[in-house]
Amino acid sequence: MAPISTDAVIVGSGAGGGIVAKELASAGWSVVLLERGPWLQSAGFGHVETRDGWVTGIYRVPFGPGPAEIRTVRAGESDSARIVRPRDPLYGTLPACVGGGTVYYGAMAWRFHRETLRLRSHFGLIPGANLEDWPVTYDALEPCYEKAEYELGVSGDENPFGPPRMRPLPLPPVGENTEARVLFPAARRLGWKPFHTPLAILSQAYRGRPACIRCAYCNGYGCEVGAKSSTLVSVIPQALATGNCRLVPNAFVREVTVDRSGKPDGVLFQTGTPGKGAWQKLRARVVVLCCSATETPRLLLNSRSRFFPRGLGNERDQVGRNIDNDGGLFVYGLFGDMVTDQVGPGVCFGVDDFQFRARGREGQSLGAGILSNYHTRGPLGFIRRVHVPENVQPFGAELKNFYRKYFLRSIWLYATCHTYPRYENRVDVDPSVRDARGLPVSRITFRQHPRNADEEQYMAERCEELLREAGATVVVKPLIQRESPQGISTHQVGSCRMGSDPQSSVVDRTGRVHGVPNVYVADGSLLPNPGGANPALTIQALAYWVSSHILRSR
Repeated sequence: MAPISTDAVIVGSGAGGGIVAKELASAGWSVVLLERGPWLQSAGFGHVETRDGWVTGIYRVPFGPGPAEIRTVRAGESDSARIVRPRDPLYGTLPACVGGGTVYYGAMAWRFHRETLRLRSHFGLIPGANLEDWPVTYDALEPCYEKAEYELGVSGDENPFGPPRMRPLPLPPVGENTEARVLFPAARRLGWKPFHTPLAILSQAYRGRPACIRCAYCNGYGCEVGAKSSTLVSVIPQALATGNCRLVPNAFVREVTVDRSGKPDGVLFQTGTPGKGAWQKLRARVVVLCCSATETPRLLLNSRSRFFPRGLGNERDQVGRNIDNDGGLFVYGLFGDMVTDQVGPGVCFGVDDFQFRARGREGQSLGAGILSNYHTRGPLGFIRRVHVPENVQPFGAELKNFYRKYFLRSIWLYATCHTYPRYENRVDVDPSVRDARGLPVSRITFRQHPRNADEEQYMAERCEELLREAGATVVVKPLIQRESPQGISTHQVGSCRMGSDPQSSVVDRTGRVHGVPNVYVADGSLLPNPGGANPALTIQALAYWVSSHILRSR
């Protein structure tokens, strides 16, 4: 069979890939969008905790990656790597389905601060951290943030400490719940300036999609009405409607291929059951990788040839390095009265008083972060996250009584905070472990920078301060360790960082791989550092940025 040919092939249909597909197809390019997971329909999403949830699904989940999609993890290069499977600790699972993580994410839609894109200039040299300023400024990226907010649909109100914006958010906030009525007054008594969290969830009908129905199952679940602004229901349908985009689900890409002169000319992919079926060649003038910060470097490193013996774009051993994620943590409080009502999506309260205005215990400047109330949670979500007091047995009648008493008398706060990339943290391919297709798997080497603990401790203390002010009788904070290896989370970023210097980055300021004329990256791996906040909106803004430069390259 002759190879398929197209203007652009996009690998991965998540936060970045769906946007690139829509932008190129709308400009008249022929596009093939390859997704390794299934193409699910919103109407089929369920709300059974044991089956349908990203976080609490036990028996099955309606999305990938499947259990055969193994990878390996280790804390340092001298350590032995061990195999982990999807939803195991340290795996860093991102859903593998059309729409990617945006189908099941919590939809917090934060803009990064100006300082976030200039961490090296702001903090200077931090021993052990590999900070670099971004090659694009916030002001240059601001129109892309705005485009993402308006094309996908973001609700909320003005962040009094947020970065400057040219237009307000397109939609008013999602309605408040009981937690908001407890937390807003408490935050104001502390002198803070709370606001309604920006969410990629429709508070009213928008562009042919209905408003949120306020169900209790949001974060970790697909939205059955399409009010969550995933790429599955927003930009991908627009791409398909042009007639220029072909979407191929259950398609795994093995490598980026090159022609006789060494110029990339397409990809090899396989559909169906892993390890079964023939590998197909798809020719393309432009290749765009949007596979995630753990899978994009794997694909580049597995794309070896006599022209790229160390992997595509890896001449300087930069592919996969500096992978990181923000410092996310939970603090919860137990109350004497009912303080939550399970009216979704739950998140409706945010505080951004602290970013780049905080000081640590030793007087050092901190990036700090953002705190908000957390999403509604079902019974299993409550039990799995709560730290049961020592005087309560974690099973049987005592646990049931604890649950009955505190399920609606508890508030979870969620905080994100700035973290510091390390050159030694990386994704490469395991030399001895292969997947069901016979391909080397991602190997994640990760240990957090000690300074991360200072940021996390500061934000945990702010959460406790708020809960106490709100009337919590018991507050439980996470145990924060300075030398914890931890692992990559779903907020993974940075493994193919953008930069002006090919010696210290993988792609240039347009997202194009250094020294390669027609291969681009448009996912979380672009980000030179985490941003102290959920990264999805920034990934999407960068996808618009990269798309505009691809279109200029024609």
